[in-house]
Amino acid sequence: MTTRADEHGYDPIALAVATEKVVIAGNRRKYANLARPLRFYGGTSSATEVGCNLRCKFCFSDRPVRKPGTTGKFYTPQQVFDALDASAKKHGHKLISASASEGTLGRQHLFELLELVDQSEYVYVLETNGMTLSDAEFAQQLARFSNLHVRVSIKGTNPEEYARLTGAIPSSYELPYRALKNLIDAGVSCNACLSLSFSTESGLDQAKARLAAVHPGLLISLEEEYITLFPKVAKRLREEGLRPTAVRHRGQIVHLDAFKTS
Repeated sequence: MTTRADEHGYDPIALAVATEKVVIAGNRRKYANLARPLRFYGGTSSATEVGCNLRCKFCFSDRPVRKPGTTGKFYTPQQVFDALDASAKKHGHKLISASASEGTLGRQHLFELLELVDQSEYVYVLETNGMTLSDAEFAQQLARFSNLHVRVSIKGTNPEEYARLTGAIPSSYELPYRALKNLIDAGVSCNACLSLSFSTESGLDQAKARLAAVHPGLLISLEEEYITLFPKVAKRLREEGLRPTAVRHRGQIVHLDAFKTS
């Protein structure tokens, strides 16, 4: 992407390239954990990837994002699939995924994993911030996989909020919206998720209008995501001077004024 001279922050596309040099080796990718049951999507078996191209200040993932060089081990697509398959069978899951980092790093690894998924009964949920899928060719390459759903997580509701939360250049906020258009144009099953813990109602309206301009159907499947104030997250936010407007607490969305840490 083209970075404006007056912008401050890092370029997520450049960071993706740099991170791949650390967490990708041929068709192998680094993982911190190969399979664990999670409650999301009604129950899924999920691997814990290593390596991300954003540095969200509210992110729950610690070492997999911030210390990829000393975290995890390299695994082949077959090793990852076998672990997810065993966990899914044990827990009765039909969905499998990987989380805690950026799911699109390492195309060869991802494509080989998705080929294995296509030969199975599972649906793979690809969790991504959408930055790399702003490349239309990448989205087109995903269209050949049948058992795939892509969940694009958008950080904040406008470029300024996004830059404050991630430290990335504001202009890169447009990339996940471009990714959603590319996926829809390619016929790939997808939905959008908005991170809203630091947002306003007017900001949400603004983001919804932008999603509707991409495709009105995105509003039907839109997920609204709120952070959980894990101790490390709360500490990081205090150090950054960031105050959430709403959080998830014991399964409920709680506005900050009503939230009690006790």
